[in-house]
Amino acid sequence: MIKFLSFLTITFLSFFSISAQARCAVCYTNGLSGASIAVIIILLSAIFLFIANKILNKYLNRNNI
Repeated sequence: MIKFLSFLTITFLSFFSISAQARCAVCYTNGLSGASIAVIIILLSAIFLFIANKILNKYLNRNNI
């Protein structure tokens, strides 16, 4: 249990960036505005959810759940 908690803690803390190295998305992508980044994220998430829905439907229909 202790190994799992330490793994979880290390994994959780690795997602936080140090403030000196952190950059905003607009600063990191030269030439893209915040609105265009938001549109890209929305479209990519919609495509991902569409594909995941198709795969899940095939899996559930195959197993008759």
